[in-house]
Amino acid sequence: MAQYTLSKEQNNTAFDRSIPPALEIDSGDTVTFNTGDVAYERLSKGETVEAIGLANFNRVTGPVAVRGAEPGDALRIEVLDVQVVRAWSVWLPGFGGLGHRTQDIRVMETPLRDGRAHIGRISVPIRPMIGCIGVAPAEGVGSTFMPAYPFGGNMDLREMEPGATLYLPVQVAGGLLSMGDLHAAMGAQEPTWVSLEAAGSATLRISLVKAMPLNFPRLHRDGATYFLGMGETYEQAHAAALNDAFDYLVNVRGMEPFEAYAYTSARVDMRLGGPAITLVMAVVPDF
Repeated sequence: MAQYTLSKEQNNTAFDRSIPPALEIDSGDTVTFNTGDVAYERLSKGETVEAIGLANFNRVTGPVAVRGAEPGDALRIEVLDVQVVRAWSVWLPGFGGLGHRTQDIRVMETPLRDGRAHIGRISVPIRPMIGCIGVAPAEGVGSTFMPAYPFGGNMDLREMEPGATLYLPVQVAGGLLSMGDLHAAMGAQEPTWVSLEAAGSATLRISLVKAMPLNFPRLHRDGATYFLGMGETYEQAHAAALNDAFDYLVNVRGMEPFEAYAYTSARVDMRLGGPAITLVMAVVPDF
């Protein structure tokens, strides 16, 4: 299988089927996506969010077309490695759950050394992950900022780190996969809507799974499958995730419906995803 590298200059501000692919690969090839942090550097020098443009904060590298991918298929994306080289913490007035606690833009470059991110007088372990990843939609243009979509986007899943495998539903020929918004460390559900935003690279093995229709992205890691559900309310997102998990237990794992119901009651965890959309995950342990 071939290995490729995309530079941080090969980037866009949207998921868009009209954007020509930066790279075309075969199923099973590996791609290293490099990303930058120019927007945060500009913010640190006193430029305003309006001058920089909100879309520039979540630029994505790509897109990558996979030969043979068609709607109704899925892309299997194995996260082999994530490396970060520079990180920032940003506090914006009115943004996120603590935005009302400041009147000024605060920007802090966060030194990374010895496997830790140094935040003022304390340090935390570096735990790199991918915030934004998705394919091009069949219609319209998808934001890389908010919301997230059934085809991916700014999902901000703490689980999207090395060792994870993500499945995305192909919407257009080739899939057109793009990725960005690396984080050096992030609390689950990105509590402040900002993490330690980082420049760096992610190395992904991208494979085509034919005839795998998905309602929403699906993720596997650490001996469990995460079924994502989205909706206008948490009740809708909860129901979408739970029903996908139940259908998997019945149709793929061969359980009788009541058996699947009882197993779900006993073993399935429900968790929240990132803040860009109402996102709930049903976590089904392997067995």
